[in-house]
Amino acid sequence: MRDCLFILLVMFTTVGCHNKQSLQSHIEEYQERMANVLDVANQNSLKTSLPPYPSIKDLKQNLPVTTIKLFEFYTLKHCELYSLVAERNTSLGNLQLPSTRYIYERHLIDALNQCLIDTLEPKLQEKLTEWQQVKTEQLPLVWADLMQLSSETKYGFSTNVGLVEGNERDGLSQIKETLSYLLQLNQNEQVNSAALEQHLQTLMNNPLPAKLWLSQRVLADNLQHSTKWLLQNTQSLQCSGNASNKKMEYLTNVFQQFFIEKIQPIASQINHYQYQLGPIFENMTANLYLSPSFKDYIKQFHQQGFENYQAEMQQHIQFWQSLFKRCNIKPGQR
Repeated sequence: MRDCLFILLVMFTTVGCHNKQSLQSHIEEYQERMANVLDVANQNSLKTSLPPYPSIKDLKQNLPVTTIKLFEFYTLKHCELYSLVAERNTSLGNLQLPSTRYIYERHLIDALNQCLIDTLEPKLQEKLTEWQQVKTEQLPLVWADLMQLSSETKYGFSTNVGLVEGNERDGLSQIKETLSYLLQLNQNEQVNSAALEQHLQTLMNNPLPAKLWLSQRVLADNLQHSTKWLLQNTQSLQCSGNASNKKMEYLTNVFQQFFIEKIQPIASQINHYQYQLGPIFENMTANLYLSPSFKDYIKQFHQQGFENYQAEMQQHIQFWQSLFKRCNIKPGQR
């Protein structure tokens, strides 16, 4: 049978998700209340942040510029390809924002395909076929630059602004849709520039991956610190006696009111977000075209970071289970 503490945790996972206070505030108040009850100095506050996003030199794909000679350029006047190449100053793809570059390359491939249909001259057909093959092979790498180098994706994966709130404002469904859209871009027959920019803006406006990973890190660091602090400051705490009974009663109330009712519901949502976004992160880390440094960056949070957060959460709960068992306390019962 599951013990009463675990049942209590489950009961409270749906409570308190709409509290306006932040996760950081809940943690700080939880720590402060414990210090007041034990009449000892409060724990030193921890400043937690995500590590820096990989550098551009580690992320940028080595894409050679495909050039076209002037006389070849003039042979394309019968095709839409002519105007597209003219946009890039006779270079088939030049320096652009990652999203603009991706859309341009998609249009360029479509124009190459149509120009092949409209061209009868064999030598030009041969050249068009060569360009088409090169551009088609390069498209996944252009997509990788879009995923890794866009300011919106960098912000969405690495900003240190904001934590998970545990409610609809976290925007889980929108972020799932956006990340799935970005991952499947190369499989879409038609790509709309406005839709792409809208999805990127969604990630900029609501960087849930970064919020999720930072929240896990904040909880892991603070709970590890709090568990050690509690072990040190409850060793001499007796289960009996008027003063001790009062302290145990107050500690139990602090645990229930601040950890169970405020921190635990947000932690429950963190777990939910992790499981919902997990398959998307797995697809990213398995992708052949994304750079190793980008995949390692995702992996350290999706795998190691989540495991560390779970371990520290479990260690903290086990401390309280042990203390309650030693003093024969059943949380939630009067």
